[in-house]
Amino acid sequence: MAFVADTLTPLVSRTARPVRRQLSASPTALATLALAGAALLWSGNFLAGRLAADILPPATFSAARWLLALALLAPFTFREIAGQRAEILRRWPLWLAAGVLNIAVFTVLIYAGLAHTSLVNGSIIGSAAPIVVGLLGWLILGERTSARSRLALAVSSAGVAFIVLRGDIGTLARLDFHGGDLVLFLGISAFALYAVLLKRFPGGLSAAAALTVSIPFGLTALAPVAAWELATTPLALEMRDLGTAGLLILYVASLPTLGFVLWAKGVSVLGPTRAGQFLQLMPVFGAGLAVGVLGEALHLYHALGFALVLGGLALRDRRLPAPLYNPASRVA
Repeated sequence: MAFVADTLTPLVSRTARPVRRQLSASPTALATLALAGAALLWSGNFLAGRLAADILPPATFSAARWLLALALLAPFTFREIAGQRAEILRRWPLWLAAGVLNIAVFTVLIYAGLAHTSLVNGSIIGSAAPIVVGLLGWLILGERTSARSRLALAVSSAGVAFIVLRGDIGTLARLDFHGGDLVLFLGISAFALYAVLLKRFPGGLSAAAALTVSIPFGLTALAPVAAWELATTPLALEMRDLGTAGLLILYVASLPTLGFVLWAKGVSVLGPTRAGQFLQLMPVFGAGLAVGVLGEALHLYHALGFALVLGGLALRDRRLPAPLYNPASRVA
């Protein structure tokens, strides 16, 4: 445990001393591996949500996940949070909004949507997060983008819409949307609003410490919904189901949370623009998990929609803003 603490603490807390470089790989290569690893672990979160759909209701599953994640994160972020408690208390409305949007609304809608759609659809729709963030940044923050960026947004959005409509444009005329896909997209929109909120009101906490602070607010919002689920949904779990549920909760509370830390590390080196591109790996990983683990079938509209998403990614403006952090002086 001491080795784990010494390894992870500099990644999740800005108050910890930087880790001495002992690897010969370049920071860019390490950041690339970190971001790809985060995308893989988050694809596993979608798989776990799909597997848990037949065992636990979404709010209950989400509450169990974040309660355990809080216990895992707190030892690594406690010192940083304690050192900035006055600033945290002063900005409590921000953490309340972050907890409700990210911890409560986003995860519950994701798990609820996955109960009514395929993992492939979920992964592709999940990869639309940077698209929605860009759109909300333009609408809410008035961020200006180049014509090329707007074209990229339009192409990628068309790809996601193609998946949601299942390749049938007549769905718009019939208003015959697939409920699970719409719920997933609403969840992604809640996450995008959370990301724009943090961009509008940036704080001095590391990414993991900010997540830790927002979790209690999210759990407070989740508690009545989870209690209602438990009161109205009979949970006659067999021992096998109970063991499966425990393993799924352990996974989503630990490895996807580690993915969040890896993501923060990658963003500190490559910046948010280039890092956001790695979310487009989620459909690739998600499709592999869906076919290999769940035996789901791939359809032509998946391929066409994914091609449009990748086309939009290729069109994106590759000019980067100034880096948010100095990788030589601190570790995110």
